[in-house]
Amino acid sequence: MKLVDPVSNAPFEIAKLKMVPFAARFCAYLARKKGRAAAHAMNWGQAVDAYVGALRLVPMNARLWVQLGHAYGHLGMPDAAQLAYRNATKAQPENSIGHRHLGYVQRETHLHEQGMRSLARALLLDPENRDIAEILLADKGEEKTQEYLVNAAFAHADECRPDRPMGWKAVWLRSQARKAARKRDWKEAEKFYAAAVRLEPSNPDLLLQLGHAFNHQNQQPEAELAYRRAIAIDPLYVDPWLHLGYVLTAQNRHNSARTAFGTVLRLAPHRLADHPILAGAEIAHTQASPAPAEGKSRVMVCPPELGEREKAIWNLLATHVQGKH
Repeated sequence: MKLVDPVSNAPFEIAKLKMVPFAARFCAYLARKKGRAAAHAMNWGQAVDAYVGALRLVPMNARLWVQLGHAYGHLGMPDAAQLAYRNATKAQPENSIGHRHLGYVQRETHLHEQGMRSLARALLLDPENRDIAEILLADKGEEKTQEYLVNAAFAHADECRPDRPMGWKAVWLRSQARKAARKRDWKEAEKFYAAAVRLEPSNPDLLLQLGHAFNHQNQQPEAELAYRRAIAIDPLYVDPWLHLGYVLTAQNRHNSARTAFGTVLRLAPHRLADHPILAGAEIAHTQASPAPAEGKSRVMVCPPELGEREKAIWNLLATHVQGKH
């Protein structure tokens, strides 16, 4: 979960005082009170400053993010408002308020389908909200609305996986592995993750991270095994399927990779819109578009936001889909 600054789109900076919970909550309460007073006086610039100050202390408060989004909206900054509402959905994904307002602003800024998906998520979490239900029914009809709600349920399950308790020694080993990973010492990270897995062999998150450590060392068969072990423990966990597709692609096992990616899109259909590799390479059987006319090839342009490793995967997939392998 990464919160972003609604204006700069950079990572959202959190105040050090957050580490002192009581003091942080009290100072955030004062800042929020100041923001509300400014909003009542329609001094929206001052309201933004106050709400941002409060959120640096209590960043996981969805209602504060929504109030910040409202203030940006009154300042005529719909993009910033949308990012603030999206932060609300990340801070508290189980709270319908962020999804509801995100849906409203997306529809107003010509992101109609994304807006309908956000509203479906809000309705899933707040099924008594007749206003949202009427919007969905009027736009999509009964049958399509049910389909949107099913996809919203998949998205919610994907983003709100339960925490798995671990013993203190496994927690310590994981912390050491993370330190090594931040230093790009993947061999050391592998060692600590492997030790943690021996203590917690039924934890798919540890196996997923172990797979990443192998993958960064170009040990695709070992990474594949780690991802498959994670899938065996929790078959509905999407991330191991996604990364399994990556390592299968790196091994030129394209049909198996398409099956893995297709499983990602069955378990989490919303990822098609958010993940450039899934969307652009058109690898899922259920999402495939009609074949191009004979003699014409489908040209797929690599999205500019991909990193070097993702570009390599994109090119492998795109080459296979276009029949140039």
